[in-house]
Amino acid sequence: MQKIDTTLFQPGQLSKDGFLGDDDRPIEEIILEDQRSLSRFGTDAAGLARRLQRILDWGKNRLDDTLELPTATIRVQWDRGMLPCPFGDSGLHPKITVEIRFKNTGKSLRFSQLSLHLLRKHGFFGGRGSAFRLEPEECTRIDVPPDFSTPNS
Repeated sequence: MQKIDTTLFQPGQLSKDGFLGDDDRPIEEIILEDQRSLSRFGTDAAGLARRLQRILDWGKNRLDDTLELPTATIRVQWDRGMLPCPFGDSGLHPKITVEIRFKNTGKSLRFSQLSLHLLRKHGFFGGRGSAFRLEPEECTRIDVPPDFSTPNS
């Protein structure tokens, strides 16, 4: 894996809080560790991103709506603005945020349109302590209801 320049991942560069949180590991190490974690659950970052994308797509038509599921509450919010990819990919990503609150633990999981791009294209879940860090194990627990429809289905 090629060494990744972390300049754009730092607070104040592309986003107020940055993408690494308090994680001081090299980005390459973060990605490899998360890949190993996911493999224990029989999935990969791209597959997980596709599942989460279904939730985000559902929410694009129901902004600021709340969905109550047996195991979780899902809320989607759209803030003004767009964010570029810190890896330097072209394009901008709308600031659409999904929050999933698990009823049995009270824990929350947040992700954005950019989070899904980073996951799908780079296998990057964010650094530990970052606002949009996706913990691989928690992501595998998300049950996407079969009746969730996407624009392409």
